[in-house]
Amino acid sequence: MLASLGYRSVGALSREEALAIILGGQIATVIIDYNMPGCDGLALAQELSEIARAQGRSLRFVLATGHATLEIAVGAIRASVTDFLEKPVTRDQLRKTLARIHGVEAETSMRTTLVGQLSTISAEMQRLARLMGQPEGSGDAPGVDRRKGADIVFIRQLLRHETKRREISNGSLFGDPTWAMLLDLMIASLENRTVSVSSACIASGAPTTTALRLVNKLVADAILDRIPDHKDGRRDFLVIAPDIKALLSTYLNDLADARRPS
Repeated sequence: MLASLGYRSVGALSREEALAIILGGQIATVIIDYNMPGCDGLALAQELSEIARAQGRSLRFVLATGHATLEIAVGAIRASVTDFLEKPVTRDQLRKTLARIHGVEAETSMRTTLVGQLSTISAEMQRLARLMGQPEGSGDAPGVDRRKGADIVFIRQLLRHETKRREISNGSLFGDPTWAMLLDLMIASLENRTVSVSSACIASGAPTTTALRLVNKLVADAILDRIPDHKDGRRDFLVIAPDIKALLSTYLNDLADARRPS
C-alpha cells in the first residue's frame, strides 16, 4: 500500500529490528501495530521517541489497532502518537492519515485561526452594539459579574443547542466537536472543576479516536493545556490556555449581550 501511494518504507518484525532502523536516522514516520511480540506498540513508540530526541530529531507515530479503546487512546496521547489507523486498514484510510501527518506543519495553526475569529467577531458585535445605542457591557443578567467571565447559564444553553444540532442526522452533517469541547471546559473553569481528557472527548460528541486527535491538535496549537494528574499517573486534565480563555470569555459575554433585548 505504501509503495502504491509513493512512499518508501522499510519493515521491522521485532522491537530490536525497529530500534536498529531508527538508530539509522532515515525514518520520519513510524506506523506501529498495538499488538507486537514482546511489547506493546505504545511502549515501543515511547522508546523510539526518546531515541529520536537524543539524536536531535523528531518522529511522527501512527498507531494501528483493531480495538481503539479509550485507555489505549489516552496512552497514545502520552506516547505522542499523532494519528490512528483502525483495522482493517484500507488504502484510502492510509492515504488520508499520511496526508494529515505530512500536512501538519503546512496547515494554518488552529490557535491563530481561533484567536482571529474570536477577536474579529467580538469587535464586530461591539461595533453593532454602539450603532444600536446600547452601552457596551450593559444588559447583564442579575448576579453575572463580567470580571469573572461569561454567564454559566448562557454557556450551558449554547452547549445544549450544540448537542441538539449534533443529533441532527446522527451527527454526520452538523456539530462542531471543538466548540463543544471548549464550551464544556469553559463551564468547568467557571465552576472550578477539573476535566479529564476522557471527559473532554465525551463532551465533544465525536468518536473517541477523532476526539483524541482533536485534543492532540488543540494542545499542539496551545489552545488547550494538558496537566498531569499527580494522584493518578494514568490520567491527564485539560484546561483552556489563559489567553484563549480570556478571548473566549469576552466573545461569550459579547454574544450574550447581543442576544439580550435592549
